[in-house]
Amino acid sequence: MLEMTDVTSYYGSSPVLQNISFSIPDGALLSILGRNGVGKSTLMRTIMGLTDRVTGIIGLGGRDIRPEPTHRRAGLGIAYVPQGRGIIGRFTIRENILMGTFARPDGKRDIPPLVFELFPYLRDNLNRRGGDLSGGQQQQLAIARALAADPKVLLLDEPTEGIQPNIVEQIERVITTLNREHGMTVLLVEQNVRFARRASDGFLMLDKGRVAAHGGINALTDDLVQRHMTV
Repeated sequence: MLEMTDVTSYYGSSPVLQNISFSIPDGALLSILGRNGVGKSTLMRTIMGLTDRVTGIIGLGGRDIRPEPTHRRAGLGIAYVPQGRGIIGRFTIRENILMGTFARPDGKRDIPPLVFELFPYLRDNLNRRGGDLSGGQQQQLAIARALAADPKVLLLDEPTEGIQPNIVEQIERVITTLNREHGMTVLLVEQNVRFARRASDGFLMLDKGRVAAHGGINALTDDLVQRHMTV
């Protein structure tokens, strides 16, 4: 479904990711792991075309999307929930979710029933402004907006960072439901190793902008975590 082949990504003239190669099968969940500052968020931004320059191949369903601008990548089926969520505070919940529908190639502008199934709070508070929500509620809203695009691939950058524990559990359940019950391909940046082990099919460990290790989730040993994730 999604693959990178020998990808180097730049901010200005500086390579931030170097020679990245991996693939995610259709319907799989891949966790991106590593310490802060090693390039995990840059990997997500590279897939979406948000860095200054990229070499190599970024494949989606066998098609190289590297020449495509960000809005075309979204229209081809990649949805991105960035670190920090990107909610528009003055917009209502309904308006924030409907923004996601503009990436749909079929032109539909309705909120998918799946969004309300997964996030009852949003369904019951559609006219509340995004800026009035808690951090966890905003994260739910950001995921709902991404799902409104009817994506094939969902990119999630630390979706449980800095939110209250009860909503962390809800978001973890949503991620596993989307992947296991709805067959959505998920690329997840995550610091919670226990959740990554429970939810993932495979992992990619980054260190200093390069792949330090990758494989099936059973290959994510305590030694790898100690070497590449502890401070």
